[in-house]
Amino acid sequence: MATGGGAHWNPQSQRWEWAEQPPPPPPPPSYPPRPPGGGQGGPGGQGGPGGQGRERSWRVPLLVALGAAVVGSCAVAGWFVLGDGEPKAPAAAPSAPGTPVPPSGTGPDASPTATATASASASASASPSVPPAYTVVRDDGGFSVAVPTGWERSHDETGSGSFYRRPGDRSALVQIFRVTESDAVGTCELLRTSSQALGNRPGYQEVSLDPVSGGSCELVYEYDNQESHGRRRAIERITVAPDGRRWALLAAGPAADGTAVRANLTAAVESFRPE
Repeated sequence: MATGGGAHWNPQSQRWEWAEQPPPPPPPPSYPPRPPGGGQGGPGGQGGPGGQGRERSWRVPLLVALGAAVVGSCAVAGWFVLGDGEPKAPAAAPSAPGTPVPPSGTGPDASPTATATASASASASASPSVPPAYTVVRDDGGFSVAVPTGWERSHDETGSGSFYRRPGDRSALVQIFRVTESDAVGTCELLRTSSQALGNRPGYQEVSLDPVSGGSCELVYEYDNQESHGRRRAIERITVAPDGRRWALLAAGPAADGTAVRANLTAAVESFRPE
């Protein structure tokens, strides 16, 4: 039985039906439609099928990577001690500087084999000869290093790692810490990123940034600093230990006494022995 408007009763489905049903709406696109005339495609060039969608899909990881790089640069910049900040709570006291520690496996109860093995290990990591003005100290951070004689571990610093200064004098320092950033980032790239992040500090100036043999790299920079009575020069060296771990050694002091800053870094680098 037909009615007006094209409707009729279907006895099989037992319902009213219309001769001309409106087509179902199209499914929503998986990407924004291209503008008239075509749009730019993905990394390969002009837009083809899904060109605009491809562009959006590969831009997102890029933005995430850029954000990670910004965060990483801020973290790396935290390595450096620029001074004139609030001191932090004292850390645990380190091992007494210069105190000899017998290697494991030695002593009256050790077996001959263990004693021989320990003696060979001790000889391989024996403290190097250092200039008379320096003393090798063992730090509870897991290394030994030469610092100017009379300098002591400082416990009121705001930066990372271990610090050594002359008691009662904050004009100069030696700092050592582990580099925990991914090995996929090269040593010079780490220092370059750090230098860029530190560029907003008062009077900051990058003097040089050069690779060093053995996968190391060195950054020399200066900045305004009250502790060093005007300008401070810092030399930062990232070095690679035999086990592949990376360490940063920094020496800083008045810019007018740059020769002493260089000597302190050289003594630290040549004597540094991670445990």
